[in-house]
Amino acid sequence: MRKNFWEAKKYYLSLNRVKVSRGFTLIEMLIVITIISIVTTIALVGYKDYGAQLNVRRSANEIALAIREAQANALAVKGYDHDNNSGTPLLFTSWGVYFNKTVSTTQYNIFVDLDGDKNYDSGESVKTINILNGVKILNLAKGLETSETDDSSITRLDIVYQRPNPDTTLKANGATCSGAVISGTCPDLEIILQGVTGTQRTVVVWSTGQVSIE
Repeated sequence: MRKNFWEAKKYYLSLNRVKVSRGFTLIEMLIVITIISIVTTIALVGYKDYGAQLNVRRSANEIALAIREAQANALAVKGYDHDNNSGTPLLFTSWGVYFNKTVSTTQYNIFVDLDGDKNYDSGESVKTINILNGVKILNLAKGLETSETDDSSITRLDIVYQRPNPDTTLKANGATCSGAVISGTCPDLEIILQGVTGTQRTVVVWSTGQVSIE
């Protein structure tokens, strides 16, 4: 009798082991797949947003560096080979950066002020820089950081650094600001960038020569 009891118990336990090791059911597999899909979707959306923010930040930094490059060239009295001819002397003139929304919202120019009018003119471009990864110039503005009358409807900015002095001329729509604290320039100009997800960064240029990113 006892022998039969132990044999029955062993048989019962062996059945339980088979049931425990039989794996996932179809419903359990579907639940796991659904959870993985949701987590993956959330991760991909977050990565896309982060990538878009990074692209806007990178573009703002590149614009700030281009402005610093023009400033450094002017302060260093860097000559410009205007005709690609080693037999003619270099031109030593002011350097600047030019933005024009009506021409392009994804390009801007580093230029030399050949005629000294403190404006960008045709034929003065040294380098055209592209804004990449879906980032564009949303607005050009003046006076957003100072007491100058705000204006976010600007279409053109000229940022010019005179040599050899550290003088800065900032122009909006080809003209200086009427209410500027320093005569002959705007106190501040803004380049507002926007990425594919709506993320924005603003590059601020001051008449003191400072450049900041907000």
